[in-house]
Amino acid sequence: MSSLIRPEARMGNDIARQFTHLPPAEAAEVIARHIERFWDPRMRKGLEALAAQGDDSLDPLLVDAAGRLAAHASRSDPDAQS
Repeated sequence: MSSLIRPEARMGNDIARQFTHLPPAEAAEVIARHIERFWDPRMRKGLEALAAQGDDSLDPLLVDAAGRLAAHASRSDPDAQS
């Protein structure tokens, strides 16, 4: 097993550390919005996959943010609504 941390985890954790002064729910939302605005869609999907797999290298705020990203995507995707 490799001890390498995926770029999405490393970068996301760096972002999460910048918002630890906020209440957790607010921090997760700010992190999710930042990632939505500045990350390539492939990186966002990679982060969502890591969170879904329960990757223990992810900061808990980042895991929450990844869940919010998935929720935001499902709300904005007309095919996801039924």
